[in-house]
Amino acid sequence: MDLDTRYPGLLDLKRAAKRKLPYFVWEYLDSATGTESVLVNNRTAFDRLRMMPSVLHGPLAVDLNCNFLGKTFNLPFGVAPVGLSGLIWPNAETLLARNAKDNNLPYTLSTVACQTPETIGPVANGNGWFQLYPPRDPKIRTDMLSRVKNAGFDTLVLTVDLPVASRRERQTRSGITQPPRLTPRLLAQIAQKPHWALATAAFGRPAMPFLNKYAKVKPGMPPTAHIGYLLRASPDEAYLSWLRENWQGSLIVKGILNPEDTKRLERIGVDALWVSNHAGRQFDGAPESISMLPSIRRATTLPLVFDSGIESGLDILRALALGADFVMLGKAWHYALGALGPLGPAHLTDILRKDLIANMGQLGLENLKDCAGKIIV
Repeated sequence: MDLDTRYPGLLDLKRAAKRKLPYFVWEYLDSATGTESVLVNNRTAFDRLRMMPSVLHGPLAVDLNCNFLGKTFNLPFGVAPVGLSGLIWPNAETLLARNAKDNNLPYTLSTVACQTPETIGPVANGNGWFQLYPPRDPKIRTDMLSRVKNAGFDTLVLTVDLPVASRRERQTRSGITQPPRLTPRLLAQIAQKPHWALATAAFGRPAMPFLNKYAKVKPGMPPTAHIGYLLRASPDEAYLSWLRENWQGSLIVKGILNPEDTKRLERIGVDALWVSNHAGRQFDGAPESISMLPSIRRATTLPLVFDSGIESGLDILRALALGADFVMLGKAWHYALGALGPLGPAHLTDILRKDLIANMGQLGLENLKDCAGKIIV
């Protein structure tokens, strides 16, 4: 299969994933919350950003290496956490972690993934980050951190923009239930998508095994909630300070949009901030992440991770130009998996690498750090 010809861009992978995934799986992956205005605005805000081309530079030796939190990665992007990743494609976590290691990118495993840290840590082999949905119980919290550390993860990502469950109406309309069950409606959707159905049947029904030790699913949970909500706290500064004292590794706080929050986080001693509006999946009134990035950059000297709305190498350059130090993608990797299965992650990596090189050539840039200030306001 000539992947470059059939799927030259992320949009091609997205279209193919929509054709091949059951309706409820697609809605789980692609949806936001409310009217989905933030999802649309994220894209619109990127499309407004312009960068000035530069000519007569001769042949360019483009260097895509990126230094972040004491490590040098081969590319300036990685894999953001996606809950129930294995619902979208069986064994997704292993496939994404292996591709990340092969290409020297970071891979972030979600607390509510379909694989455990003990399984994925050795696959990521030093490139693993772990995203924590904050458990209330200190004993559970301590045990989780111990398991994550022992599995080889060196970076902890605390997600703070989910104080309550979002509604995600599209997911509800698709027929997803909690606890998950195969209703006739979902079975009918699965029967129409043999590509996904056969792969899932061979691997097994997706679940959240990391949490089995700590909680059991209860009847009557909202359709867009999951077992993680039975454990989760709404963290405050004291909670974050406890994590800082008890996690011996890099600590990133994910879900920052307000520049005024940065000083408190600096005082607590976090190592980096993750600018994100959760791709519009949590709060439909939030500003676009890319619009808030410059003011957050001015407010802090901490390294910044960025996500929400990234669809190309050009978008990655735009984010770097506005102050991001590193960029993460979540949905994009799962569009690739839905479209191509195990071949998807490597092909998306290749798409983004080639797009970065092509656009840096247009900008006359050899190094990523030279992107700073290249946006035309």
